[in-house]
Amino acid sequence: MASSSAPLLLLLLFATLAALASADAAACSAGDRDALLSIRAALSEARLGVFSSWKQGGDCCGGGWYGVSCDPSTGRVADLTLRGEAEDAVMAPAGRPASGVMSGYISDAVCRLDRLSTLVLADWKQISGGIPSCLASDLPYLRILELPGNRISGEIPSSIGTLSRLTVLNLADNLISGEIPNSITTLSSLKHLDLTNNQLTGRIPAGIGSLSMLSRALLGRNKLSGEIPASVGSLTRLADLDLAENQLIGGIPENLGDAHVLTSLYLGSNRISGRIPASLLRNKGLGILNLSRNAVEGAIPDVFTGESYFMVLDLSRNRLTGAVPRSLSSAAYVGHLDLSHNRLCGSIPAGPPFDHLDAASFASNSCLCGGPLGKCT
Repeated sequence: MASSSAPLLLLLLFATLAALASADAAACSAGDRDALLSIRAALSEARLGVFSSWKQGGDCCGGGWYGVSCDPSTGRVADLTLRGEAEDAVMAPAGRPASGVMSGYISDAVCRLDRLSTLVLADWKQISGGIPSCLASDLPYLRILELPGNRISGEIPSSIGTLSRLTVLNLADNLISGEIPNSITTLSSLKHLDLTNNQLTGRIPAGIGSLSMLSRALLGRNKLSGEIPASVGSLTRLADLDLAENQLIGGIPENLGDAHVLTSLYLGSNRISGRIPASLLRNKGLGILNLSRNAVEGAIPDVFTGESYFMVLDLSRNRLTGAVPRSLSSAAYVGHLDLSHNRLCGSIPAGPPFDHLDAASFASNSCLCGGPLGKCT
């Protein structure tokens, strides 16, 4: 009887030891806990109480600290995710999206979390100060950096390019100034870049085309100048490009239309000149194209096909001449079309998509007639 129970006792002993070892490994390190408490001390948020679970002396890994996740094998903090606009049950128990306000600044203590993979402090509206420069040097495992919807100022750290694992960089809707660092072009893993609605100046880095994994490049609503780098056209995975509301000059790169996965292109409200590349309008996947409020000239390429599918095609407020392309009638779909405030002339083709458009789509041209503008005389 004793001999038969011995293996069972040994199994129970090993299981107990394994559980104890796992519990020890999962416990939050004192250094990480102190760093988190320093981060909390630099921030103030009362409406949602997101820091109420962060207790002095508590276990930041197993103690239910809101927004904190740890690597279970090491007990080191791997993710810090705090969103001011959220729908989870903790922040929005009544089922209504929560909207918080947090002030203060991002403490350098975040750089002591040197196993951090994700850092998200998003949509808190009042977090100010700069981006700690130590992020680039002290957080080698960082994959996701999202700080949008705050009042962060200063410049993007020039050494941002050392974050070789970074896949998402989202600094949108802040007060960030200065130039986009050239080192950003060395982020070979970067897939999502969003710097929208800041105060960035200078040129778009010429080497942006080296970001071979990039699928979204959103740089609109800044003060960027210079020409659109030709290397943008070599981004074979690029699906969304937004450069609208800047001070860009020069022409649209001829090879941009060769980006076969490109689905949306926003270039409106710049100082872009030259002609529209035919390959851009021939691109089968492009569904949103906005070139409005520029100085684009020449004829609209008559290259639309039965595979053309535009939810938005806005070429308004340019210097376009010639006729409305008749091949537009063969397009599979054109939802919103705006050719107003140009120098177009001639009769508007009959049939779809022209038969569902109103006069505003063609207003203020040189001598257009037909369709919603009335008969040609």
